[in-house]
Amino acid sequence: MKLEDIVTVKIGRNLSRGNVKNNPTLVAYTYEDLMNDLDGSFLDSQASFDAGHSNHKESYLSNAGDVVFSFVSSKAGIVSDLNRGKIINQNFAKLMIEHDELDRSYLCYALNESYAMKRQMAISMQGSAVPKLTPAILKELEIQLPSIEKQRIIGKAYFCLRKRQALAKKQAELEAQLFLEVLKQLDQQ
Repeated sequence: MKLEDIVTVKIGRNLSRGNVKNNPTLVAYTYEDLMNDLDGSFLDSQASFDAGHSNHKESYLSNAGDVVFSFVSSKAGIVSDLNRGKIINQNFAKLMIEHDELDRSYLCYALNESYAMKRQMAISMQGSAVPKLTPAILKELEIQLPSIEKQRIIGKAYFCLRKRQALAKKQAELEAQLFLEVLKQLDQQ
């Protein structure tokens, strides 16, 4: 089935407009926010997902539990509590799930890691000077849905893997920092 059959793609707001640009209290959702959410911030805050959908007036604001997709990096993630209330700009879209048999974590896995989805994206972007997925291409992607139970298992395992990878990277950085500090201390003696 096509993605547009089970998901509504809500494109973010154009931030070059004066009313948003001149308001210092509004903060934009960034690629760094997406990567932090994808690497596990979401797991720490999943208990406090907003129960309903955001109202139409504020649909460009992020809510914990929203699935967001970056048109620039072709990555999807789930907004954490840390990034609640940030503006989704035109480089992102909210993917609002309209189908009871689709798990948000599995949707992220499918968009980020599924060979079939990556292949469709690559074919759709061929010939582009700057490879960037468009909302129209995103909506036309075909997605295969296993049972909801299987989706939940795959989605949860995917986010646990992402978090584990992020923690291992952080551990390696801290070990290197510690090791270099010890070498510096030895060098000064």
